[in-house]
Amino acid sequence: MKITSKTLIATFLFIGYVATSQTLPQALSKINTEGFQKSQVMSLISDLSDVYGPRLTGTNQYYTAAEWAKKTIESWGVDKVYFENYCDDCMGWEVKSFNVEMTEPAYMKIQAYPYAWTESSNGVQIGDMIWIENWSNLEQIKKQWHGKLNGKTILIGSAPEQNMLFNALATRFTENQIETAEKSILPVPNNPLGSSAGDLNLIEDLEVVFETFMRKDDAFFAFLKAEGALSILGTTPFFPGVIHPSGTYNFRESHEKPVPYFAISPESFGKLKRLNARGITPKIKFHLDSELYLNPKNNVNIIAEITGSDLKLKDEVVMIGAHFDSWHPASGATDNGAGSAVMMEVMRIIKASGLKPKRTIRIALWGGEEQGYLGSMSYAENHYGKAKETTRKKEVEKISAYLNMDNGAGQMRGIYLQGNEAVRPIFENMLETYSYLDVNNLTIQNTNFTDHDVFDYYKIPGFQIIQDPLNYSTVTHHTNLDALEYVPERDMMINATVIAALVYQIAQRDLRLPREE
Repeated sequence: MKITSKTLIATFLFIGYVATSQTLPQALSKINTEGFQKSQVMSLISDLSDVYGPRLTGTNQYYTAAEWAKKTIESWGVDKVYFENYCDDCMGWEVKSFNVEMTEPAYMKIQAYPYAWTESSNGVQIGDMIWIENWSNLEQIKKQWHGKLNGKTILIGSAPEQNMLFNALATRFTENQIETAEKSILPVPNNPLGSSAGDLNLIEDLEVVFETFMRKDDAFFAFLKAEGALSILGTTPFFPGVIHPSGTYNFRESHEKPVPYFAISPESFGKLKRLNARGITPKIKFHLDSELYLNPKNNVNIIAEITGSDLKLKDEVVMIGAHFDSWHPASGATDNGAGSAVMMEVMRIIKASGLKPKRTIRIALWGGEEQGYLGSMSYAENHYGKAKETTRKKEVEKISAYLNMDNGAGQMRGIYLQGNEAVRPIFENMLETYSYLDVNNLTIQNTNFTDHDVFDYYKIPGFQIIQDPLNYSTVTHHTNLDALEYVPERDMMINATVIAALVYQIAQRDLRLPREE
């Protein structure tokens, strides 16, 4: 049969029309098939945690993981994938070897992990242990302990209260908790879902939290170093036996680095404190071989986008994101490998489904979130305008929405509306198809302390996903147990598929999502 050029043109135009004019049920069917029946999300989280974790800010390991993410997304045929640097003086810190033991009055292996950005020990060190419970009054500490700390290991803080583990370590939100949250009429009351709720003043609160509270012990640590202390031991009440080395933020090149500082299990802490209280002096033997270095190229956000298909709307963007960095004592599976893998899978699902969203869909995997939103703040200042200035760049108006995932590996249960009442009926409609999965619960409340706060600050509709807590706050958050064993496959598949459907529908709207008044 002879085919003319006009016939070919008409055929291609028809195919293009069919590809871009699918009904919403057809599009969601493709998303569901790709997300549920052909899921790759567990493969992604396995690579990200087992192979490329941990991903501490500033480290070579972080950059290696970022390169893997970039190459993986490129392999799906996503239109643009690139890095953007966010910090020139964030230092890398990696552990090569360490050990902590009590050798007297009897041998005990101390369950420990070093805090980040602390100095090496320069070989094996042995010294008596003393206990300093309260060090908030530095002048008093100096009067009491001056000249008495040389060659000593310092146990700091109070012994955790006894915990018989009667409460469950892992939970899902109850119907009552969800219903109470849905009925909230103000963004800032106590949050029935347990996460922080309030009117976050981003710039002032970041300065208070990260430059004041998180660095409040620097002068004390400097005193210990000047006095010749060998090491520091501290704990957090994570039972049973969980080690939680979250608390040092000396990541910039200019920051003073503490002497070797170890988080130990609450049980190890309790025994050491009890011995001390009985007048027995434990002798501590330890070593820490760690490396501090500055390699600014490691500090990158990973950005990728599927270009919109509508000539009028493709310059507008629907953004999704998660922080890519993790804390250092484990593989960073639930914080926040799970969120990163889900958002990567969202991009794969949309691309593999052959859908052509009208707006551009952009993913951002942020670095430096654990150090105060360093990656997302740098991105926002470069693209939207300086934080403390009122002038904003036109790009702010091009962002329809930002969706963030950073509350562990639990199933999506809905969305924090962040005080934006106008989006409630829109999200209700978009999530109705998935009501059978119980993912369509909406609360007007805010939740704070992750990257969506940055977008909310710039008056961009920025939202955090409500997720079942599982054991995020009891077992895995910033601990030595943040591992793949605590990532449920079904929850991850539901999260990726539902968010892909939500993002696609936002990208298809005639109008951007309404801004908060």
